[in-house]
Amino acid sequence: MPTLFRFLVILGLIVGGITGSLYVLAEYFQPEPKKISKTLRNVKGRVEETTASTPSADVNATSATPANTTGHQAQ
Repeated sequence: MPTLFRFLVILGLIVGGITGSLYVLAEYFQPEPKKISKTLRNVKGRVEETTASTPSADVNATSATPANTTGHQAQ
């Protein structure tokens, strides 16, 4: 019986050590985000076009007049 008890204690310590180390790795260390790009065979790429969701640079340059916050014209 002491041999079985000793085996279970050692096994419990090993499992506890592995579980504790996995917990520490999961909670305290964050992976670095990396950009991954992989070419796909037999897939043709699309040409990006300027759409309404991607405004061009001259859209922001046209608003040179100060904006009126109330929506009414000043008299």
